[in-house]
Amino acid sequence: MDPKSTAFHLYKQTLIRKNTNPIGQIYSYEQKDKIGQGAYGSVYKAIHKVSKQVRAVKVINKLNIKYKERLLSEITIMELLDHPSILRLYETFEDAEYLYMVLEICQGGDVFDKVLEKGCLPVEDAFKIFIQYMRAVNYYQGFKIVHRDLKPENFLFQKKNDLSSLTLIDFGIAKRCVDKLKTKSGTAYYVAPEVLDGLYDHKCDVWSAGVVLYVILCGYPPFYGENEKEILTEIKTGSLQFDGDEWQGISQEIKDFIRSQVCPAEKRVLPKDLLSHKVITQYNQKFVQDNKLLSMITLNQWVKYHPIRRLALFYLATQLDSSELVNQKNCFFFINTSQTGLITQQELSTYLKVNKQDVQKLWPFIDCNSNGYLDYFEFVAITLTQQEFVKQLQFMFDFLSQQDKVISQKSIKSIFDQNANFNNKWDSISDTKNHLAIVNQHEQQINVKNIIDKDMDFNAFKAIMQ
Repeated sequence: MDPKSTAFHLYKQTLIRKNTNPIGQIYSYEQKDKIGQGAYGSVYKAIHKVSKQVRAVKVINKLNIKYKERLLSEITIMELLDHPSILRLYETFEDAEYLYMVLEICQGGDVFDKVLEKGCLPVEDAFKIFIQYMRAVNYYQGFKIVHRDLKPENFLFQKKNDLSSLTLIDFGIAKRCVDKLKTKSGTAYYVAPEVLDGLYDHKCDVWSAGVVLYVILCGYPPFYGENEKEILTEIKTGSLQFDGDEWQGISQEIKDFIRSQVCPAEKRVLPKDLLSHKVITQYNQKFVQDNKLLSMITLNQWVKYHPIRRLALFYLATQLDSSELVNQKNCFFFINTSQTGLITQQELSTYLKVNKQDVQKLWPFIDCNSNGYLDYFEFVAITLTQQEFVKQLQFMFDFLSQQDKVISQKSIKSIFDQNANFNNKWDSISDTKNHLAIVNQHEQQINVKNIIDKDMDFNAFKAIMQ
């Protein structure tokens, strides 16, 4: 078998396992490890028995689920999205009574806690936070998704005292927005006026994002009242003011930047334009750095890897905690100058200082979901060093063997068979496919023999990973 001849098509969602075996076989957690309470159930700190990774498990009693479609929508969206500042869903479990969502754990509090602690944040810290969550907004809006509940409490930090570890959570009322939405959703203080009128679109999230920035900079919301009714009235009829002492040292340019978000919907600036604003560019230069993780040597070596090795690393890249990937995150956005969360062929070739044709030759091997972009998980997989993945060999082997003693054609086929479940779902929810991503059903059919020609035990797997 010539591994170089085999590129394969695989959706990121396929790598998120839906388990029916007991969660206790894979994770250990106890009642005393409870770290939170949500609308549907409790959240516990858990440890993966093989990888030793610390994760959060949301335990949902199926009898308590009032809006099943809403929960399924949240899971579908989280399976799809792949961004360093959006909470990761690693896998799910289900038994007769409960549904379990295994999530990235965030142990650094939220933006609201930070504002309460500090009163308000310095401008540089505020924009470090803003850039991260606006990148996330810009990314998920590419999938025609509206979050509808952006607020300080939904921006968590993975690590304490690390403002660069921000993570957006809670897609519970998120919606795919093709036409105008009508359901009044969100949280008082942060909800856009057009939402209260019952006719709105993706621009409502920009309003909320601007209000959050306002709160971070001064410590209080721009519209307030004695009760929710008064707050909502202020949102609909009031005007944005910067009268407090906290605003004295803040430039007019920053105030105008906030006004470009907290304004009538028809005048509201889009996320991509906010991210290219000179205010953002000024601060972005301080936060983005080139860690030189990627080169043509790296890419050419990747193409030569055994397809099982590439598949294993694609899987691992979806399963790592984002806080472990600081270098990858910084380098990813250094290359992704458009700040879309999706690296184009042009961006990659510009970064590598090569002809676009040189990148195109390698593209089928690195763009495994065939959407025409280099997604974050694909970038992480390619840039992981042996030192970073060597401790997770058993973890990767268990996935590829489907918990068996060997990786076989049967176990690999069972992974790729799940791809078919996502073909129509991807097409319906995503607006990110471009003209480079023309992959027909025939091309998506994987000849498993080209990936693995004979059973592979752990020692054989270990050998190809060296």
